Amino acid sequence: MADTILLVDDDSQLLEATEYMLRYEGYEIVTAKNGAEAVNLYPETMPKLVMMDIKMPVLGGYDAFLKIIKKHSKANVVFTSAYAIDDQQFQNAKKLGLRGLLTKPFDLEDLSDLVASL
Repeated sequence: MADTILLVDDDSQLLEATEYMLRYEGYEIVTAKNGAEAVNLYPETMPKLVMMDIKMPVLGGYDAFLKIIKKHSKANVVFTSAYAIDDQQFQNAKKLGLRGLLTKPFDLEDLSDLVASL
């Protein structure tokens, strides 16, 4: 059975493109459009990796990360963002177990390298 990756982003085009790239690499993909959906889906899917946008409606990526990591301390979460990230939040998230940051736009090679490193 293929590893599952949970993609979380409110940009449906980016979500679709990333899903396509990762399915091509052989991963099972579950998607969520905001952090609240991700928090609910995590225990159901127990993904190898969560790729989560930081700025989203309903519940942003940072707050969703805090909720997931509180209950699942071994969760592999990577933030994705096209914007500058609050350094204090980023450093705090790293201390809590954040696995990295992928700057948008990213390509298949960046994505493959990141997933393979976990």
